[in-house]
Amino acid sequence: MTTQAPAMSLEEKIRELEPDLRREVEHFVEFMLDKQRRAELERIAVAHGWLPGFSKIAGSIDDPTFIRHPQGEYEVREPLE
Repeated sequence: MTTQAPAMSLEEKIRELEPDLRREVEHFVEFMLDKQRRAELERIAVAHGWLPGFSKIAGSIDDPTFIRHPQGEYEVREPLE
């Protein structure tokens, strides 16, 4: 009689991966979560009367890595009289 080892959970399988492959899994999961979030936002927007695909209009920023860099200091000018 042979005893079979219990099946590994997904989390255990991921822990067994090499670090580079674990990062790939992490990136894929982040991608899928972002896709799910976008679909939910689209569903809510359409329910409120927006046309499907509204976020793909010209001028929209549809890049989750987009950041606004520091704007610096305002120029100090002489007051007007």
